[in-house]
Amino acid sequence: MYTAEHGPATGTPLTFLHGSMVSGWMWLGQVADLPAYRIFLPDFPGVGQSGSEQWVNMTTTADLVADMIRTRCPEGRTHLVGLSLGGIIGLYVAAQHPDVVRSLLVSGVPQGVISAPLRLLSQGMLRLYHRPWGANLIATMFGLPQDESRAAFVQTALQTNPAALRAITAEVNMQPLPPDNLLRQISAPTLAVVGSKDTAPARRAVPYLADLLPTVRGYVVPEVGHQWNAEQPQLFSEMVREWVEGQRVPTSFVGVGQVGQSQISKGNTAVS
Repeated sequence: MYTAEHGPATGTPLTFLHGSMVSGWMWLGQVADLPAYRIFLPDFPGVGQSGSEQWVNMTTTADLVADMIRTRCPEGRTHLVGLSLGGIIGLYVAAQHPDVVRSLLVSGVPQGVISAPLRLLSQGMLRLYHRPWGANLIATMFGLPQDESRAAFVQTALQTNPAALRAITAEVNMQPLPPDNLLRQISAPTLAVVGSKDTAPARRAVPYLADLLPTVRGYVVPEVGHQWNAEQPQLFSEMVREWVEGQRVPTSFVGVGQVGQSQISKGNTAVS
């Protein structure tokens, strides 16, 4: 599994796990903001620069991520950060391989039934994604500017195995989160966050995880959507730094015990 490395070899290790239809490059803003850390950016099997590898399932991918951490991270452990699909994989890693996770931070993971409109949107994007013009259209939908990030998005689309992306999407639609009995194996301190403008499944997940697991602290991030590491990169990086250094969060975050679901604004149509 291809994994890029950034930062000083002596830095505290951070591993960032990417979402669907993107790859490790989605975290380059955080790499720039967090220069003191040793940062690892894997591309999941079948995706991006791992496009020639076979996607099997989420549990197997979590095993591969854990193997990478044991091999390449100092002391074989890391702070783990994942958004959307990457957050789901992060939960699997923390549950299946607790020895490699110092702490876990997940954002925008979905919980429960994926609605028919979101499924239809995903299917439509799957048909477009592997064509350069289609990838550009999706990049516009995602709000990517005409810069290096858009070029990287289109390049990832051309590198990614269509069968792998279909399998990933089907697996997310069938059961977004790991089963409860597996989630209960997570022992690492865990921060679960969601943008107030994210999808309904993502907004359900944070209180669900916080209620299920005593290790989880849940927060809503006001006025951001699904891909908010790009929307508000400095705030996202501040969150990572605060969490890793002292298990704190930025003062603008709202704890899930302080806000009802009816107070969270209606989500957008982002996908995992």
